Amino acid sequence: MLSAKNASLLAGIFQQTALVLIIRYSKTKTGDGDNDNAGPSYLNSVAVASAEVFKLCLAFVLELITTRKSQFENGASEIRGKTSIVTHVQKTIKPMLICNDRESIKLIVPALLYLIQNNLLFVALANLSVGIYQVTNQGKLLTTALLSRIMLKKQLSGGQYASIALLGFGVAYIHLSEHWSKSESTRPDVEEGQNQILGLVAVLICCITSSFSGVYFEFVLKKSPTQLSVHCRNFHLASWSLVLAIIHILWHDLEQVKQYGVFHGFDVLVVLVVIMQGVTGFVVSMMIKYADNVLKGFAIAIAAVLATLVSVPLFGASISSSFVIGASIVACAVKMYSYYDGKNNSKVVEVVAKTAPTTVVEEKEFMLELLEKGGKVSTPSKEVS
Repeated sequence: MLSAKNASLLAGIFQQTALVLIIRYSKTKTGDGDNDNAGPSYLNSVAVASAEVFKLCLAFVLELITTRKSQFENGASEIRGKTSIVTHVQKTIKPMLICNDRESIKLIVPALLYLIQNNLLFVALANLSVGIYQVTNQGKLLTTALLSRIMLKKQLSGGQYASIALLGFGVAYIHLSEHWSKSESTRPDVEEGQNQILGLVAVLICCITSSFSGVYFEFVLKKSPTQLSVHCRNFHLASWSLVLAIIHILWHDLEQVKQYGVFHGFDVLVVLVVIMQGVTGFVVSMMIKYADNVLKGFAIAIAAVLATLVSVPLFGASISSSFVIGASIVACAVKMYSYYDGKNNSKVVEVVAKTAPTTVVEEKEFMLELLEKGGKVSTPSKEVS
């Protein structure tokens, strides 16, 4: 039987690979006019809004399961029968529906950035090959590291700075090589109507918005005086994202919606796109919870390689020697950064754990310090959960 760690890593590899391939396939194969609903492809904005609805449902179900399990573990005698289940649902949903407090309003910023990122994801994969997208998307490691250093005051080692520089060199090498080869001959994997410059700009903006929104969300969670679960915060985040997504549809795609309908172009493939995009945050959090940062880096690297290999027979893409060299440099940089990041966290845990908490107040301060350092809880005198 698979362990939780291996299962989370396999789920991460599958999700990261499938999401890119399905979006790429849906944007290049749908809307050909070979059916009764001929017309343009599905709207990116509607797909993003649908994914946010899925996230809302997923966050609520996870919060319901988590709190229910916690009550059982604490030996609550009142959670029996249908009446107690209804009461539990009411108690669970009440704090999740309060989105007007100051802490929830702060989530409008990452919600807007996630909305931009998710829409640009479709633009990028409609204009770039899977391999180029996957490698360029690793640039979010660079932007995340720099923003974590600025906003969260996270210390970076010399090895991490070296890996960031190596990552930038690898991505630049691939794109310069692709530009040179494109100027010499016509690439078979560049389809008519694709704009590689637009795709590249979309990926770069995705990296920046993804990094800033992730770091900002972490900053809000750590500085928030309100004790709400991560699932509850994700529910609030998805709520704001859904509101902004609906505004985007009304502002940008209203005419097309009036002409073809909201869900025009939706089929089983697009539903899979919505589901895969909706579970992204959940799968990543599972990898972080049950594995570690080093293994998560390996999983993402494997997913990038796997998606690139599958795109060869699926889309007729080609892999040049310069791409292999550049992708190898990027993969080494990602693994190098993850290694030093995990090593730094282990040192932090070792130092902090030497001063184990003995009182409730000290325990709370200990937990906050350890959370800010990014370590896992392990003390010699008692277990803190």
